This record gives sequence, C-alpha cells and structure tokens, in this order.
Amino acid sequence: MRDVFYTVVVIWIVWRIYHSFQSRKNFSQKQSQTRPREGEVTIESGQSPKSKSDDKGDYVDFEEIKD
Repeated sequence: MRDVFYTVVVIWIVWRIYHSFQSRKNFSQKQSQTRPREGEVTIESGQSPKSKSDDKGDYVDFEEIKD
C-alpha cells in the first residue's frame, strides 16, 4: 500500500513540474507575439478620434528667413 502511495506522489510531482514548464512556455510565446518586431511603429492612443469640425489644428508660429 505504501508503494502505491509513493508512486502516486511521484506521478503527481512529475505532472506538476511538466505543467509548470508548459505554462512558462505558453507565457513566453504570448509575450513574443504581443511584442512588436524591431523597426515596427505602433501608435496606441486612449483617445477617441475627433470629428472634423473639432479638429482645428495647432498654431505654429514661424519666422520667414530671406537669403
């Protein structure tokens, strides 16, 4: 009876270790999928797009230089 108990405990430990490695593998794959590739540009904005009537632009002061 003791041998059966030890066998079940060993199987349970091996199963936990296996699933621990599987969850780490899945976590690292998920991170690599969400991380943008080098050179890619992404724009994330929490603001909703403005309507055309509200978009008046920014005032830019400039000085004309004559050569």
